[in-house]
Amino acid sequence: MRKDGVPVTPHMLQLMVLETAIDLGLPDDAFHAGWHWMRGFKKRHGLAIRARTRQGQDTQGDGEAALAAFVQRVQAVVVEHGIDVIYNADQTGVNYEYLPAKTMQLKGDKTVWIKCGGKTKDRATAMHANSNGDKLHMFLVLKTTASKVKSVVQENLTQRHGFGKQVWKQVEPLQARFNCRLYGNPTAWWNFDISVAFLKFHFENRPDRSTKKVLLLWDDFSAHFTDEVVECARELNVLLEKVPPRFTWICQPADVAWIRPMKTRLRQLWIDLIRRQVRHHKHQATTFKLVPPSRATIVRWITQVWDDLPRSTILNGFGKCKLIQPVTQSDEIEAASVDEDMLAQLHVGCAVDDTIHPSDDIDHHDELEYYCIRFFKE
Repeated sequence: MRKDGVPVTPHMLQLMVLETAIDLGLPDDAFHAGWHWMRGFKKRHGLAIRARTRQGQDTQGDGEAALAAFVQRVQAVVVEHGIDVIYNADQTGVNYEYLPAKTMQLKGDKTVWIKCGGKTKDRATAMHANSNGDKLHMFLVLKTTASKVKSVVQENLTQRHGFGKQVWKQVEPLQARFNCRLYGNPTAWWNFDISVAFLKFHFENRPDRSTKKVLLLWDDFSAHFTDEVVECARELNVLLEKVPPRFTWICQPADVAWIRPMKTRLRQLWIDLIRRQVRHHKHQATTFKLVPPSRATIVRWITQVWDDLPRSTILNGFGKCKLIQPVTQSDEIEAASVDEDMLAQLHVGCAVDDTIHPSDDIDHHDELEYYCIRFFKE
């Protein structure tokens, strides 16, 4: 599997080694694939968990100072305008292929290769619009090829959200099916036209629009604060407030609490898709080739994950950013990130792959990086 570029993750390895134990006739209580055995197996065969790392330039103290100033500014706006609800909107890239960040590899290898289905950069960007505990409909931007005819481009923008006629026939039903809004452009990224459409979609028809202002927190992105966007917000009685640049990781509720569990679940769905494809391929003689999810599948995944995100997680984001009182509820997504029913089903079916637990995906402690399996020598 590893030579085919299939990402090898800890839970996938545990399932495989337990399957091998069953094949050898060992009783269920005789071998548990514990971390001591796994660590020894890694050492004997020169294997290690490999992952990419990121570094930031700002210190925790810098972040806390920026947060304090930001909260003070927001509170002043809330008091001055009698704001009852604070909204936060954020966009984040969602790869069509959510490959795991870690895989088993020989120690010393300078290049870690994972097979993909050819669409790792064809991303859908999900816009999160949220109030204090209430989730709003998803606003997604998908990558699509622009026409070379200017008149057709303009027609697509005004009548079909940027999609061509044929693609629109596929995309339009998805909006009603998954209760979301879909836009398309060649980069699958935000622009000021989409910002205006976003504001109108979420705030134009609110019943107290003429008498009550609302506050929307947006990061300092050029397409969020053009003259057209600012004027649209003024007409809709929406106050726009910039999240401090470089400090969205501590000042923006979406970055603080929502995006991580969403992407964890999206990666679980993608790994589950890999699992099914690998299992289907086991008895075939052809070269393994990953098939990426379709446009409809990625939209279903994103909206499903967003709908499943607990209200406590939304509130937790605002609480950690000190925009509301701290929330005492536990984060349900973190506590149940691995579906026990799915694991049981995989054990029964002797499947070769499994979804990823978030601790396996981001943990930096070698004590927890422990699962290995026999197919490394295949």
